[in-house]
Amino acid sequence: MKTYFRLLSFAKPIEKFAIPYIITTFFAIIFSTLNLALLAPLLQTLFTDKKTGDIVKPLGAAPSYFDIMGTFKYYVQYVINLYGAWGALQFVCAAIVVCALLANLFRYLSQRTMENLRVHTLLNLRRTVFDNVLNLHLGYFSNERKGDIISKIASDVQVVQFSVTSTLQVVFKEPLTLIAYMVWLFAISANLTFYALLVIPVSAFVISRIVKKLKQQAIASQQTYANMISYLDEALSGIKIIKAFNAGDFIKSRFHRENTKYSSINRSMARRQQLASPVSEFFGVSMVAGIVLYGGHLVLNDSSDLTPAEFITYIALFSQVMRPAKAISDSFSNIHSGIAAGERILDLIDTKPAIVDAPHAVALNGFNDAIKFEDVTFSYEEKDVLTHI
Repeated sequence: MKTYFRLLSFAKPIEKFAIPYIITTFFAIIFSTLNLALLAPLLQTLFTDKKTGDIVKPLGAAPSYFDIMGTFKYYVQYVINLYGAWGALQFVCAAIVVCALLANLFRYLSQRTMENLRVHTLLNLRRTVFDNVLNLHLGYFSNERKGDIISKIASDVQVVQFSVTSTLQVVFKEPLTLIAYMVWLFAISANLTFYALLVIPVSAFVISRIVKKLKQQAIASQQTYANMISYLDEALSGIKIIKAFNAGDFIKSRFHRENTKYSSINRSMARRQQLASPVSEFFGVSMVAGIVLYGGHLVLNDSSDLTPAEFITYIALFSQVMRPAKAISDSFSNIHSGIAAGERILDLIDTKPAIVDAPHAVALNGFNDAIKFEDVTFSYEEKDVLTHI
């Protein structure tokens, strides 16, 4: 996490993006949840038996605002008593349209804010990496492959910017969405929700086992890609020498060997990344099927206060719980690639020039007489090549 938060520092001032993103995301989640919750009064209004006289009922005392479902039912019944079933149906349909409009408006604003953050982070990160590379001493470029440096600036930065911002998006948006859905599910039926929560830890354990090795594979993949870029640069720079010494077969075999290794690692990573989402979805569908059986048994045998309309709404809400849960599982598989690339980039940023000015060096404003070298010593690593000249 230390690497992640350090990469996040390149998004400063992050509050400029985080505060609008949190506000717009919060309202998008509220209106999206309400849009699904309005299914209950819609179904209740449509399927109420007019012959039983159950349409108009006495309201009684208003429930506590902490009783979400009770308050919801109270005001729906108030509209039915005041305007009738047709008027209540018009009211609920209008509320659904308004909630959908506001939910998508706030979702667009939050995505726009996140895109601005992504571009801003990429700008700062690439600028810092490039400036630090130009400040390094010449000896660094003799010891390091140019292709590896290019790979870090071009490829690794690209991986980091998407992984960091996507993870930041999941940290705020998906947990809030999950909490909103779970609160409403508990309000409809606590027993059904407790039953559903028994299966979630099993799904989380299986997914964590799948993505466990992704970080190691991501590091190997990025290093292999850097080697390929280095071989390509060396081949193009020394093409005349390669042709002169007829070394084409050796250069080809070296590049093809690295290319095959890179493809193999990426294939293995893709299998793990793609497996996390289907596993999450399978457990989600299994939970929905189990809830349909258990909840349907309660409704059919009058063992619960759930009405058929509330039960259908519960199933619709619970099916949406899988979406943020699935996004969170996907983010855990993607963050490992971002952290691995981030470590390579930060290693380049943290590299300091080996040759620096003396603490009390005097700046020369002009050329007055001559340049003299007195008592100069120079060495390559441990071996002196010039001594007291």
